[in-house]
Amino acid sequence: MAGRRRRSRRDRRSPWRTGVLVLLLSLAAAEASPWLLGLVLGRPYDRAATTVALGTVLSADTSQAERPYEEYLGDHYLHPYLGFVSLPLPGRNRFGLPGAEPLRPASPDTVDVVLMGGSVAMGLHTFGEETLLRGLQRVPAYRGKGFRVTVLALGGYKQPQPLMALNWLMAQGAPVDLVLALDGFNDIVLPVCDNLPFGILPSYPRHWNMYARKRLDPKVHRILAERLALDERRAERRKQLAGSFLRHSNIALLLWRTRDERDAMTLAALEQRLRTAMSTAGQDLQVTGPVSTVTDTAAYYAEQADLWMRCSQQVKALTEAQGAAYFHFLQPNQYVPGSKPMGPKEAAVALAQGPFCYRDAVERGYPLLLDRGERLRASGVAFHDLTALFRTEPRARYSDNCCHFTAPGYQRIAEAMADAVVDGMKETSR
Repeated sequence: MAGRRRRSRRDRRSPWRTGVLVLLLSLAAAEASPWLLGLVLGRPYDRAATTVALGTVLSADTSQAERPYEEYLGDHYLHPYLGFVSLPLPGRNRFGLPGAEPLRPASPDTVDVVLMGGSVAMGLHTFGEETLLRGLQRVPAYRGKGFRVTVLALGGYKQPQPLMALNWLMAQGAPVDLVLALDGFNDIVLPVCDNLPFGILPSYPRHWNMYARKRLDPKVHRILAERLALDERRAERRKQLAGSFLRHSNIALLLWRTRDERDAMTLAALEQRLRTAMSTAGQDLQVTGPVSTVTDTAAYYAEQADLWMRCSQQVKALTEAQGAAYFHFLQPNQYVPGSKPMGPKEAAVALAQGPFCYRDAVERGYPLLLDRGERLRASGVAFHDLTALFRTEPRARYSDNCCHFTAPGYQRIAEAMADAVVDGMKETSR
């Protein structure tokens, strides 16, 4: 009798044990399914690359940088001198620029540093500024002093916008002791990719055909709304997953990555629709600036490189007139041939597949910037080429297929800039 009772209890427990075992096996199979599915589809699942893609936005992976807050058209308003500045957003001052208030009294105990450029200069401000300032403390004239940083940079800024910003703020009395320009990519790429297709004067801000219109075509409004809505949904999904325990799940990561890649393709298609809609809309001088016909693309690239060079010379003249120092740095870029060893994981993030205007413009335009950099040095500008900074760096340092970096990437750039300033200031003090 006792034996029958024990067997009866075991029999009653058996379905629960079986159910738990089936559940555990199912979960294990689900977590393994991304690898199995990848083998079937011929596209291996890479958990590390997926977590990197998630971390580039939200720092779920501490080796990656959260991108600086970047605006897109609707977050900007027109500025009479700078083209456009930011609406009141996180990390923006009352002038619509990143960082602290630029108009403040000068102090003998403080070094006023100006950082100029585009979104990469913004990234340096966000992720490399502490490294930069620690390095600058080695300058004998700066020892024992504090630092205040003014940032004349926004996503898409290209010369002469930073030059105009420096002029405008100095005219209002902004103190300046040291000016650092980190640029080049926007200056040679955006005139070709964002202005030339729409007949816009190359020295005008990028996308000026969108900014300058008194009334956008309803089709353009709809496409912009679609793009902004999708971008917000995409960012929200990333934020939710990065903050959830599901970020440790392979199946959750696979589902997110699949959806995110589909959204990225949709955004690219919307961008193309936007460009098409803008190119077929009526244009006027407010949109295009003085009409010019481009028949020689090589000459067009050379003109942009010359404009960049002359703006740098103007910055030098302005800063020297105020007794300040100026250093100019050409930013690295992954499309400069031979500039960095690229493993498959980084390449999946950093290199665009298929036709890509930015890559083509870098390959054609950066040699011209390097040539103009030599001319800048010959004219007395403290110019430094950083394109070879990662030539022997095997670790991932790029965070997207445009031009931006991981946090360690920005910090390495900051170290190189600080070293150049320290050495340059030693030379001038002799």
